[in-house]
Amino acid sequence: MDGHQFGPWNLLPDDILELLVGRNLCEIDRLHARRVCHSWRAAFARIEPPPPPPPLPLLLLPEADDDEHGLAFSCVLSGWDTHPFFLPRAARRRARCFGSCDGVWLFLAMEDGLQGDRARDHVLVNLHSFQFLDLPNVIRLDHTFPQLMKDIEIAIVAVTLSRQPTQQGCVAAGIIELPPFPIGVRPFAFWRMGDRVILPFYEDVFGDQAVEDVIYHNGYFLFLTQDEHIRVCQEPVFHDTNVDVDSILLRFEPRVDDGDAVLARYLVLCRGKVLMVVRLGCPHRRSPTSAFRVFERVDYLVVNAGVVEVLEHTWSEIDELGGRMLFLGRGCSRSYEEADGYPGMEGVYFLDDRSFRDPIFHDPDMVFDHTYHCCDNGRWSKSPFNVDRCFPERGRSKISPPVWILP
Repeated sequence: MDGHQFGPWNLLPDDILELLVGRNLCEIDRLHARRVCHSWRAAFARIEPPPPPPPLPLLLLPEADDDEHGLAFSCVLSGWDTHPFFLPRAARRRARCFGSCDGVWLFLAMEDGLQGDRARDHVLVNLHSFQFLDLPNVIRLDHTFPQLMKDIEIAIVAVTLSRQPTQQGCVAAGIIELPPFPIGVRPFAFWRMGDRVILPFYEDVFGDQAVEDVIYHNGYFLFLTQDEHIRVCQEPVFHDTNVDVDSILLRFEPRVDDGDAVLARYLVLCRGKVLMVVRLGCPHRRSPTSAFRVFERVDYLVVNAGVVEVLEHTWSEIDELGGRMLFLGRGCSRSYEEADGYPGMEGVYFLDDRSFRDPIFHDPDMVFDHTYHCCDNGRWSKSPFNVDRCFPERGRSKISPPVWILP
């Protein structure tokens, strides 16, 4: 068949163009399509293609040690393609990402290489407006003995907010690392947006369990422990020298063994419920993730002889995702619905956060590979059972682990 009988691209009928752009779910790709030629721009001005679904998180992949391509922002809606999306100049050099929040806000620890690994400035930056908000760099100890009061440097490794960071009354809950603590021990802390110093609290809320994740739900901060219990904390009350924290520990019944090694645990809010997602795999592989299990929090009353004795808690496994799209990131996990315009995209979307347990503070005289894993990123589906490492390959980074950019 003579190919010349088909008109050039600029003569495509409007209905064909509308079909093409309607199948493209990414607003950035639609914008690029309008720039193909003058005829396409004119055609798109006449037609009204169906609106795209709300944007999904972008995966920010940091610069790898042996890579000259720089930062990569990978888009799920574009079939894992990359988009131009830039960090402010001040945040591009030695900036460790440790989370994000809605509205393309990114949490960064900007390290000063001239002063060593321990010199860092924690900030929250908006990638649209380039607005910077200060975060704490130290915690104050000990307000009960003024003569011993001292500010200890911290490293923030995960954080969640009670509301948008520019709203009045925004409170942050973070998982932090302190140099004096043993390796692997990471307490949590609270502060108000704009605070440069974290004030101490002394209620018995730390316990002896490592904290896996934190979310904010219905006026409470929920901390997931390594034993899969939940520490529930009300929004704290801030005083001049300390913070009052009221909390309870919800103990969950032990689950059946997962079989494989547990790599991580996450809390996700989905359909008004609190979910726990367990990540399974072999920690010694280059890309260790092999599967996920998804559980829903279930609370029930134990009744004996018609008298309510106690409130029990358990994790009930979800057999099917049922159209859920779960994006996992400590402090910033989000859920979406396939029915809201994302056909065929049900699944669990994960990034390589296995460096979360590696110490940030360490003896500079020790031989320690202080790099971040960046290759175990992808999507897991329950039916068919499959792990698809669909995002671009990326080697280890000396700067930062991957992170979601939340729209």
